[in-house]
Amino acid sequence: MDIKQKLLAVAIAIVLVAFIAVGIETFYKAPENLCNRAYESPPKMFISNCELLQEPNRTTCILQQQEFYDNQSRMNQKCYDDFQPIDNLYKRNVFIILTIIGVLTIILGLFLKEVSAVYLGLMIGGLINIIEGIIRYWANMNEYLRFIILGVLLVILIWISYKKLR
Repeated sequence: MDIKQKLLAVAIAIVLVAFIAVGIETFYKAPENLCNRAYESPPKMFISNCELLQEPNRTTCILQQQEFYDNQSRMNQKCYDDFQPIDNLYKRNVFIILTIIGVLTIILGLFLKEVSAVYLGLMIGGLINIIEGIIRYWANMNEYLRFIILGVLLVILIWISYKKLR
């Protein structure tokens, strides 16, 4: 395989991965994380520097600020707790989509061995999609699922190597 074919294979892999990523973003949008919105502005009477006030207004100001920030913290934690299951489900689904597309792309590449640039590009692109799916969902997987997925991928890659690349 000459340098032109290798470069074409890399280009095919890069465009394939980008195509799949844009397709997922277009047709299966990530849930909107409203927790990342800017903090609500403090009340109009809110004084940012309580130290400038005289007692007892200074103590009252400090207590009001603390109550405001405590409420913000509770609201943000609740928002985060409500959003996590939705985000985890999305990440799991994207993992499944990328893994299926990656495996199908690798299989398609095996059938197109006549043109080595296309074959190699599809194989590399499929592998990158699988890796991307694993990386996106890795933190949410339990250790048994990680072990099983990596074991299955290893068996598939070894099988492909023996059956198709000899």
